[in-house]
Amino acid sequence: MNLRQQIIADRTDALAASLGITSDEAFMRIAWSLVTGKSIHSFDPVDIVDGGQDKQIDIFTIEQQSDSADVYIVQSKNSESFSSNVLVQIGNGLKWVFQRPRKDVDKLPNASLRDKIIEYRALQSSIGPSNIRVHVSFVTIGETVALSEEFFQELNGLRSEYSNDTFEEFDIEPIGADELTNLSKQQERQTRRVDAALKLRYDTNNPSLIKYYAQDLQGLVCSIPASEIGKLVNDNPDGAVFDLNIRRFLGSRGAVNRDIQATASNTKSSYEFWFLNNGITIVCDKFDPVTDPDNPHVKLHNLQIVNGCQTATTIAIALKDGKLAPDVRVLTRIYQTQDPALVNKIVLTTNNQNQISSRDLRANDPIQLDMEKAFGIYQYSYERKPRQFDDSDFDVNRLFTNEYVAQAYLATVLKTPSDARARKYKVWGESHSRIFSGKAVEPYIIAAVIAKLVTKWLSESGHSNDRNDVRRLVATRGSFHVTRIAAYLFHGSENWYGNHQDLVAELKLLEEEPEKIADFISQAFEMLVDIISKSTSLSGDVDKALKSSQLDRDIDHLLHGRAK
Repeated sequence: MNLRQQIIADRTDALAASLGITSDEAFMRIAWSLVTGKSIHSFDPVDIVDGGQDKQIDIFTIEQQSDSADVYIVQSKNSESFSSNVLVQIGNGLKWVFQRPRKDVDKLPNASLRDKIIEYRALQSSIGPSNIRVHVSFVTIGETVALSEEFFQELNGLRSEYSNDTFEEFDIEPIGADELTNLSKQQERQTRRVDAALKLRYDTNNPSLIKYYAQDLQGLVCSIPASEIGKLVNDNPDGAVFDLNIRRFLGSRGAVNRDIQATASNTKSSYEFWFLNNGITIVCDKFDPVTDPDNPHVKLHNLQIVNGCQTATTIAIALKDGKLAPDVRVLTRIYQTQDPALVNKIVLTTNNQNQISSRDLRANDPIQLDMEKAFGIYQYSYERKPRQFDDSDFDVNRLFTNEYVAQAYLATVLKTPSDARARKYKVWGESHSRIFSGKAVEPYIIAAVIAKLVTKWLSESGHSNDRNDVRRLVATRGSFHVTRIAAYLFHGSENWYGNHQDLVAELKLLEEEPEKIADFISQAFEMLVDIISKSTSLSGDVDKALKSSQLDRDIDHLLHGRAK
């Protein structure tokens, strides 16, 4: 086992001990986290399809946006080998996902995989495959540099079969210890100071530098040789210049980054780069342009590239590989400010070149900072940025991601569990201001704690293996609906902002005597099963029912009628 393999193994063992799970389960979560770029703590066990007849698919995650989606299919093996036979089996699994008739899928004995394939087919029918990005990963702690020729033959065959313009994007990658370590490094964000002096293009006879002042704000627009940008990035291999950037480098395979590299490397078209690329955006504490004709440059103090990570990193790779054309210039916007609110606005409004998570965009919002502090009052960890607590010493049972908190709040306080279940993107879009409204923190914590207790109860109830489809699908996909009902039964009303001391007492009860809510959860589960089973329009397609506003209304009618 080499050094990088040891690093991954140690991290796996630490996570297994922290979560009380096996090393194989811990490695699977680490693999998923690094492949998706999401926090380990946002992993949804419902996405696990590992088991008998799993077609060599361990995790099947569907992340839907309003009109597009990312699908992650992960096979993880906590071993040092990349088996060609396993890759062939993964290919067979992909056929089941994308090609086999529904009548065959319905006969799959692995209910978790069957449900996921049906969920995917419904998504594809809704938004079309051209709006779906498929990411398939075969992850071990092996070495991809030692892959066999047979493995590459099978891999290239799968790439040819599915990279045919059917999907917006399709990629299948073997990922070993080297790639896992690199992904981990890319995802680390620590605050580190970077100062630099960048040469710029300056001509006294031709306007080539624009200074702009507005009240206390200062801006500078200029053209900087791409080699300067590349050197800046390469001189900071720990990624310090991107600490405030909201996305890691997406790799060279994406269409946008391939185009950036092609233009920057082609001496016949490299002059076009300035016109074709959106450029980069830098924020700094202070900038000082030096317009000496013999040495024009701009001094930057405590700089951060907040937009243009893809451009800057692609240029850096081209420079390092000796492929960067000498006449490439980069349009650069520099803002001088020490106002965090303004920096957040700049980040929010300038990041549009590659797809960006709405959650990432909101990570530094003042309300998110406030929520983090408010959760801390009750000794809870509130993860507003992915992987914020990955290397911290904390009680995992008292950690909630901001997205999970929002989903739980959407389900309970705002009474729309169907959106919490199926339209998570609303959390950071149209429902954002309703959810994160600056109200008292206790209802958020109560909702999240109950949601976590519901998930635990459902996983231990055995209902996920029930032969009755309604009970099984409610157990595996209806946690937020059960949370909605259980929270109402526990709280006793829809008024979540009544007496503050009562809320504090409820939270204390949940913490000290969590078993007190078990009966409410059991009642909620049976009530939800009963609602769906008695409705022909809902019971015919349970997965669709759990996404429908009709079910939300039926739950309301039942609870309010019960109250009477």
